[in-house]
Amino acid sequence: MPGPVDVALVSLGTTLGLRRADEAFAAGLRAEGVSCELRPVRIGRAGVLRRQVAVTDLVEAMAARRVPRGGARVTVFSTVTAALLRPGGGPYGVRFDSPAALNRRGVTGAWQRRAERRALDGARALFPWSDAAAEAAPGRAPRVVVPVPVEESRGGAERDIAALAYAGDPAKRGLDVLCRAWAAAETDARLVVSGVEEDRARAWLGRRRIEPPPGIEFIGPVERGRWLELVGRARLFVNASRWEDFGISQLEALSAGALLVTTPSPGPYAALPIARELAPALVDADLASPVAAGLALADADAAGYRERAAAALAPFRPAAVQRVMGERVVPALGLG
Repeated sequence: MPGPVDVALVSLGTTLGLRRADEAFAAGLRAEGVSCELRPVRIGRAGVLRRQVAVTDLVEAMAARRVPRGGARVTVFSTVTAALLRPGGGPYGVRFDSPAALNRRGVTGAWQRRAERRALDGARALFPWSDAAAEAAPGRAPRVVVPVPVEESRGGAERDIAALAYAGDPAKRGLDVLCRAWAAAETDARLVVSGVEEDRARAWLGRRRIEPPPGIEFIGPVERGRWLELVGRARLFVNASRWEDFGISQLEALSAGALLVTTPSPGPYAALPIARELAPALVDADLASPVAAGLALADADAAGYRERAAAALAPFRPAAVQRVMGERVVPALGLG
C-alpha cells in the first residue's frame, strides 16, 4: 500500500497532453509544500475493447477504480472518466479538460453524463483547465480554473517552415480538411505535419480519395524538444481539428511566435478566443482563406501579432498558474 501523502493524483494519462497536465498539476502542488503522488491507471488486457466511446470510457473508468487511494488525505482524479466509477470514501477533487456534458453528447454518452453529474456533485472541488469547461460542468461543487502552464518561448529568428500542423489522430485533427485547404490555397510552400507517419497518413488519405497537396511533409511523432524547435521555426501553425478539449499545441505555437490559423473547432478550445481577437481573418471554417491570409501577412503585421499574443498568454504562464495553485487550489482541497 502506498505511504502517507497529501494528494493522490489518479492519472489516466492516455494522451501526451493529459500526462503533461498531470505532471504540471503535481509539480504545482509540490511547489506549495503539498506532497503529491501520481498513481497511474493501468488499463491492462481490457484495452483491446476500446473501439467505441461508451465502451472506452467504461474500460478506463473501471481501471481507474482499481487504483489504490489509501494513505492520501485527498484524491484528485485527473479526468472525469477516471472519476466516473470511483469507490466510496474519502474526499476527492476532479481535474478535467472537458466534461462529458460537452464531449459525450448523444445516446453514446448518456451513461457518462449521468455518472458525471453524480461524480462532480460529490467532489470537494473541481479543477477544469478552462473557463468554458468550468461553465459546462454540472453539479454544485466549487470550481477553480487551472490551465496547463505554457512556457515562454522566443522562437527562431528565421521562419523557414511556412506552416506546421499536428495530426496524431488524423480524423480528430482533420487531416483531410487540412490537405484540402492547403491545396485550395494554391501554394507550394512547405507544410510540415507531425504526429503521424507518412505511410499511415497517405493510407488514411487514400481511403478518402484525397491526394496529399504539394509541399506537404509528414515527419511522424517527435519528442518535445524537437516539437518546440519546429514550432519556433514555423510562420503558421494550422489547426483543422474537428473538436478541441483545450488546445495545448495551439497555445504553445502562439508562445513560440507562430501565427495561429484555425477553424473554429467546437469544444472548450482555450486558444480560439485569443486567435479571434488577434486576427479574425485567420479563423474560418473554410480554412483555405486563413491559410492564404497568413502566408501573405506582412512581416511588420506578423511582429505585432506576436507581441499581442505574448500579452494574451499571460494567464497561462507558469508564474500565473502557480499563484492559482497556492491561493486557490490548495485551500479548495482543504490542505491550506
